[in-house]
Amino acid sequence: MRLIITVLLLALTQAIFSQQFRALCNDGIRHILKHNYKEAAACFEKATRLGESDSEKAYSYANLAYSQQMCGETRKALASYNSAIKHDRDEITLVQQRANILMQLDSLETALRDYNYILDKEPGNTGALFFRASIYSEMNEFEKARADYRSLLRIEPNNENVQLGLAMLYKKEGKYNESLTLLALLIEQHPQKAEYYIARSDVERALGWNELALMDVEKAISLEPDNANYYTLQSILYGKLGRTELSRRSRLEAERLKGEKPRGTDASD
Repeated sequence: MRLIITVLLLALTQAIFSQQFRALCNDGIRHILKHNYKEAAACFEKATRLGESDSEKAYSYANLAYSQQMCGETRKALASYNSAIKHDRDEITLVQQRANILMQLDSLETALRDYNYILDKEPGNTGALFFRASIYSEMNEFEKARADYRSLLRIEPNNENVQLGLAMLYKKEGKYNESLTLLALLIEQHPQKAEYYIARSDVERALGWNELALMDVEKAISLEPDNANYYTLQSILYGKLGRTELSRRSRLEAERLKGEKPRGTDASD
C-alpha cells in the first residue's frame, strides 16, 4: 500500500509541475505580446526548470533566448539558444537564431558554421544565404559572397537588400562601375530611400568624387533631415573640399541631433 501511495503522489506532483510549466509559458507569451521582455524572461527561466520532455525544454529555452535577446542580453541569449538546440538538434529555426546572435557578437566563423549547416539542410534558405554572403564579404571571400548573392537574386530578383549587398560587395572589391550601376538602378526604382544615396556617396568618395558624393549626402539629408550621421558625412565632405565654415556647421548640427555638447564651446554658447 505504501508503494502505491508513493507512486500516486509522484504522479500528482508531475501533473502539478506540468500545469505550472504551461502556466509559466502562457504568462511568458502574454508578456512577449505586450513587449514586456524582462517579465517574459523571468517566466521562461522558471519554465526551463520545470520542463520534462526535450520539446518542453527546447520550447522554454528558445523563448527565454528570444526574451533575453530583446532585452539586449545577447550573451545570455546565446547560452539559452545553445541549451534549446541541445534539446532539439533538428530545429533549423533555432540554429538560424543562434547564428544571428553570433553575427551580432562578431563571431563570424562560428556563425558561418551554423549557416553552412542550415544550407546543407535547406539550400534555398534565403536568410541563411544572405547572412552567409555578408560573412564571406567581411572575410574577403569575394567569389563565395558573389555566388550567394547571385543565388539569392535568382530566387528573389527584386530583393532590394540583396541588390544593395551586392553593390557594396562590388565596392569592396574595387569594382566601382558595377557598384554604381546597381546603386543607380536602386535609386531610380526607390528615389525616396536615403540609404541608397548614402551608399552611392560612399562609392563616390572612394573614387575621390567628393562633389558628387556631397550632392548625394545632401539629397539624403533632404529625405531624412533628422539623421545625425548624414550631417557628419556632410561635414567630412565639406572638409575635404576646403569649405571649413560649412564643415563646422554640419558638425554642430550632427552634435545637436545626437544631444551632444558642441565641441569647443561652453554651456553658455
